Amino acid sequence: MQTKDDILKLYKSNIQVTVAWGDMDAAQHVNNIMYLRYFESARIQYMEDIHFGFGQNNLGVILAEVNVKYRIPVTFPDTLWVGTKTIIESMDESSLWTEQVIFSHAHQKIATISQARLVCYDYAQLKKAPWPEAVRQHILDFEK
Repeated sequence: MQTKDDILKLYKSNIQVTVAWGDMDAAQHVNNIMYLRYFESARIQYMEDIHFGFGQNNLGVILAEVNVKYRIPVTFPDTLWVGTKTIIESMDESSLWTEQVIFSHAHQKIATISQARLVCYDYAQLKKAPWPEAVRQHILDFEK
């Protein structure tokens, strides 16, 4: 069984999230939309970790596709760690896939796994753009 420390070694970019009562739905577990918000917050942290802030030279990222696998329900109260990494083999000229996990403190295991395709986007030109070489190198260095 993987521990939180094992997970954090594999996903160097990570955030901690405290589950709020309002994150739950009528079924008394965290609503599926909340997981997407947790993943979004972790992706923003990842972008900061690789030194690719939004608006640099009118560039940013857009979410092109996301797949989520819910393993176990999460409820209030719980503390979650959300880890993010790039699947290096997936990088092409203007997009990449990330893998993200949510680890539940209460359950001591992975609750949710996600893969998301991010596209480098030029907000001035309103079209996809190639990754700046410096950002590409930051990703490779960060993921080593």
